Amino acid sequence: MMIGRYVGYVSGDDPLHGFLRWIIRDRMGVQEQAPAFRAFRLSGSNEVYAYEERFSGAKLICKFYGPRCGWDRDKAAWMAQREYDALTTLRGYDLKGSPHHVIRPLGVSGDISGALALEYYAGEEFGHAITRATQFGHDEHLYWRLKALAYFLATQHNWTANGHTADFDTDCRYFDTVIGRLEGQGRIGQWDIDEFSWLRDRWRDRPQMWQDRQVWLHGDATPANFLFGSGIDVAAIDLERKTRGPDVRCGAGRR
Repeated sequence: MMIGRYVGYVSGDDPLHGFLRWIIRDRMGVQEQAPAFRAFRLSGSNEVYAYEERFSGAKLICKFYGPRCGWDRDKAAWMAQREYDALTTLRGYDLKGSPHHVIRPLGVSGDISGALALEYYAGEEFGHAITRATQFGHDEHLYWRLKALAYFLATQHNWTANGHTADFDTDCRYFDTVIGRLEGQGRIGQWDIDEFSWLRDRWRDRPQMWQDRQVWLHGDATPANFLFGSGIDVAAIDLERKTRGPDVRCGAGRR
């Protein structure tokens, strides 16, 4: 059963229909002569839909960058390709299959609202596991999910480390950008800015912070971006902010 809100069929004369047909035929190996695609709107901050081919049952996800880019076709296409490349890069470290899986990118179409086609992975969102624990007392279930996620992230960081030391100046510049946005929105005052800046410098100036090597970071490790299968299987999605940075276990986590 598909998740999301059913919104109807993709019209046969819609360019998206041709894109989806190409994906299931050439990328997924589904040889359906006259495919029909049911569309389901998924929740979240991005324009994301799930599609199910009626006859074969083949499923896939499409993420559209066009609405986020003000319908700037070139920028939307660039962002879709960037995430496609990010997913491909991490999968190149053998992060695919069980138990550690990065979702498979299937194709990009810059002409269709910066569409990025992705593998459909039927799993439980981390946020659902948190809700089960906080509202229904399923603490063991959440603990198991946390253990699986920690194993996934540790593996990702161990397997993707390179020989370069971490550059915390980059992180601090991003930190300053966020502080500037909060100030501009009137959500923090000068006292808060001074306090955050002091904590930033304390964090950056610890000698051990600079001793670790860069790893590939997810970049947006929120509960919605990890799906859980059976056992300790974990799948990572939404890699558009993937970046090089310090291992999560370095610096502030050390004593």
